[in-house]
Amino acid sequence: MSVKISVEINEPKFKNDIYDMIQAFYPVLEYAEEGGERMTVDCFERDGRYIVTVDFAGKRREGGLETTDFPSDLIKMRLYKRSAKITVYETLSDYTGIALPYGSLTGIRPTKLYYELLSDGVNVKDEMVGKLYVSERKFDLIERIIQTQKGIYSFGDGYDAFANIPVCPTRCAYCSFISETYDHAKKRLADYADNLARDISTQFDFGLGRRRAIYVGGGTPTSIDDGDLDKILRAFKACGEEFTVEAGRPETFTESKAKILKENGVTRISVNPQTFKQSTLDLIGRKHSVEDIFKAYELANKYGFDVNMDLIAMLPDESVEDFKASVDKAIELSPANITVHTLSVKRGSVFNMDGLKSGAQNDAYKMVDYSFDALIKAGYSPYYTYRQKNTFGRLENVGYAKKGKTCVYNVDIMEETHTVHASGAGAISKTVTVEDNEGVKNVRIERLSEIKEIKGYNEHIEELIAKKRIFFDKQIKI
Repeated sequence: MSVKISVEINEPKFKNDIYDMIQAFYPVLEYAEEGGERMTVDCFERDGRYIVTVDFAGKRREGGLETTDFPSDLIKMRLYKRSAKITVYETLSDYTGIALPYGSLTGIRPTKLYYELLSDGVNVKDEMVGKLYVSERKFDLIERIIQTQKGIYSFGDGYDAFANIPVCPTRCAYCSFISETYDHAKKRLADYADNLARDISTQFDFGLGRRRAIYVGGGTPTSIDDGDLDKILRAFKACGEEFTVEAGRPETFTESKAKILKENGVTRISVNPQTFKQSTLDLIGRKHSVEDIFKAYELANKYGFDVNMDLIAMLPDESVEDFKASVDKAIELSPANITVHTLSVKRGSVFNMDGLKSGAQNDAYKMVDYSFDALIKAGYSPYYTYRQKNTFGRLENVGYAKKGKTCVYNVDIMEETHTVHASGAGAISKTVTVEDNEGVKNVRIERLSEIKEIKGYNEHIEELIAKKRIFFDKQIKI
């Protein structure tokens, strides 16, 4: 049974980060709004120092940093929060005897922190491993990603285009995306294809510069009818860019779909096994066979697409050996990309509603470590990573690529370096602007969200397109 911890903190802005830090120790520790063990966190400035004290389980720990002339208030608060998280992490690590793989980091993008520290001119390893308690193994992963991103990572001219088709054959038990089954959505899909094509075409009105990459996600875009898919893809007017379409459910990737993708300039698709164990596919609601995966992959090779394959560590009823077998089978097939996810029990998923909780760190560590070692040995390089809440072992998702097969869109979207023109229900457009304030560079990101459901998107398409025009017209783009 986990120890429940409630928190009293005098700096409300840090409360969510302290909550995340406690939850990172689940199932040993668990955050509680009230009751359980009481942790008191006090943050204050005194005598040229920012001091953090943590009182917990009859012990007091003090941390902090020297105050100085910070370049901006934003940077000052970032460093103050970091100091509070470190002190809480040290307290909880001592209490539990557990050293987490990412130490005191709770953010989504550890590579983003690496780039920040690099620009600050500090020794990144000393800071991340020595002060933030990131493990040597995870620091090695992050450094490899930074190396792989060279030549792609930049804040520069251009933009990425995204379209969302939130439709799937069935709903997977781990999924929390706003998506509809094909049977539920089919009567609205012809109108949706018309409206989405119009929305996509607005990208040519804004002077966004060179398009770096196109990405059509979902859902499973290949689950809709051929004519609707063709209409949507044609709206991009592809002319040689990297062009990805998710075909993650292999039973939806047919010969006719392959032809449509090829004719519209698509260069890259996903064929996502998640696992090569049939009983697990049945359990998680995939409704396709392992043989369907092989057939889809063979068809993708026939048409010359680069292929990404997703795998998920810690699926229910899978052992470490089961997961290893899936990694080995993916490597044997030799796709251009393999993405390894660690299962996240997301709000809104069937797994969450059924009470499945994240835990079992040791198995999660073994699975993720095996995938890293096996993929590196097979010639793949990690090129992006991100972390999510409620993930088993508080681990990460990592994209691996063969040499020369790194996905530009994935780097851009994960590192938040480029403007994104996004279309469709649930899509989020984004402008990225670099501001220079007296020599201090700050990245400003603004977002515009679309209505999440297909029905609402269809009904409000004129209003949504008008908002998009205002949004992009007023932004200064890099």
